[in-house]
Amino acid sequence: MAPFVVFPALLVAFLILYSYSLATGYVVSTTGFEAWIVMTFVGWLLAAFLTLFYGLPIALLLQHFNKFKLRFLLPLSLVPTFIVLLTSKSELGVLFIYAYSSAIVSVAYWFIFTRKKFGE
Repeated sequence: MAPFVVFPALLVAFLILYSYSLATGYVVSTTGFEAWIVMTFVGWLLAAFLTLFYGLPIALLLQHFNKFKLRFLLPLSLVPTFIVLLTSKSELGVLFIYAYSSAIVSVAYWFIFTRKKFGE
């Protein structure tokens, strides 16, 4: 489900930034569009992998200990971003996208869990 949450969240962010660049008169280049498509697919695979092998075990542990709350879930969802920050020389923009995507996925899962838990 993570890829289905990340895509709309990133699309909204992209549309806001694109609209801002058009409003300010900044010329947006469409070169490298093919690379963007490949990066999107790789990002989708990374999101699915991290959700399955990192997010699911953490979610199950938090549910087991009755701690599946945003105050625990959000910091734990940002751990992969901080690992990437410490182990690579990624740009801050890329790390911001990782952090934003991680937070969106964790909030979406938390929201779905709380709605199902309370029967809404």
